[in-house]
Amino acid sequence: MTRLDLSAWSLAGGSACVFALAVVLAGLPWQAAFTVVAVAVVAWAWRSRIIVGAAIGAIAWMCVTGFDVHRFGHIGITGDGDVARAAALVLAGVLAAFVHVLIDARGRYRRADPVWVDFHSAEAGLEQTDRREPTL
Repeated sequence: MTRLDLSAWSLAGGSACVFALAVVLAGLPWQAAFTVVAVAVVAWAWRSRIIVGAAIGAIAWMCVTGFDVHRFGHIGITGDGDVARAAALVLAGVLAAFVHVLIDARGRYRRADPVWVDFHSAEAGLEQTDRREPTL
């Protein structure tokens, strides 16, 4: 599977998951639903691209706002609270994807083992000394 296919599955699965969680947790206070949905955003964004993490966060904001905060399906920015929730969910998705990219990149970078470096340096030094002409 290519990286684009993985992103599509992450977006579809993350969107369905945050929608289901927002609907199921609608009876709880919105803060509890928000927390659970934020954890789901981080989990789904972890293995996806950064833009997909942002999209999952935006979809999560719409679901939490429509089902948990306003409870009647009204999706809109009505105050600072809506802006803060949107920023937090989108940022959670972006940061999760970004941190995973950093960890992945760090794992690919390997330092040379000092023993092998010394061995190959010594071997290269022997080859250079063998090529010298004997002195009389």
